Amino acid sequence: MKKIFFTLLSSSFLWVACESNNEKVTTEEDVVEEVKTVTEEESMSYLLPSPLQIAEIFKNSGLTYIGDLTNSTESAASYNTKYSQKLNFGVYSADMAYCIINNQTQSAINYLSTLRELSEKMWMTDVFNTMGLSKRLENNVGEQDSLTTIMADLQIRLDNYLDENGMGYTGPVIFTGAWIETMYLGAKVNQANSNEKLIYRLTEQSVVLENLLKALEQINEDNDFDELIADLKVINENFDVLEESEEAKLSDEQVEKLSVQIIELRNKIIKN
Repeated sequence: MKKIFFTLLSSSFLWVACESNNEKVTTEEDVVEEVKTVTEEESMSYLLPSPLQIAEIFKNSGLTYIGDLTNSTESAASYNTKYSQKLNFGVYSADMAYCIINNQTQSAINYLSTLRELSEKMWMTDVFNTMGLSKRLENNVGEQDSLTTIMADLQIRLDNYLDENGMGYTGPVIFTGAWIETMYLGAKVNQANSNEKLIYRLTEQSVVLENLLKALEQINEDNDFDELIADLKVINENFDVLEESEEAKLSDEQVEKLSVQIIELRNKIIKN
């Protein structure tokens, strides 16, 4: 049986927490989180950023706050399958990160409460009970660096919890939900006000998607994720043109096609 676990690069989170108010030059090393797949016979690594890191990168490229874009907290009660709970735990994690980087503390607290609700359904309550997160968020209203550090702390504890409790297969699914939600937010904000830097960030996510697909395929022993993988492969086809062109980003028409597909998949997930 393969064991999959997330090893968080603490230097990446220190970079996010300590330099959120400064001009940053983003490199692949700055933003990756290593997902290691270990068997008795092989060792494989997939590089995935955390939801907070993607949100920070998008924020620095013009991801503005639009309040009604995120998934409603009221929808959480309708997620009754483990599959939908894991994906939407990721969606809400990305929404919480989106609120934190935009100093929307009360909304972040609301999403934290929703994550706790889902964690109880997924038997992950201890992740939240030991941190006093709500109080910490309330005590740091308006403190960007502190809120970012709190979110990073939650991610570290979640990764450790999944590893220690034999739930490593849950990690890639949660990240999938978070990645799709962040891409959705980027696509919607760009549709509202086209931004060349944001388009570059959307285009760069092709690397993340390639590794995400590998991670999902690695855990898909029982074919539980066939539909999700197929949907992501359709989205991944949008990036094929980058190999055939000297352009480093997608054209406006290609970005719109990508955006439509991302939005459709995201809405499919939150209604699941």
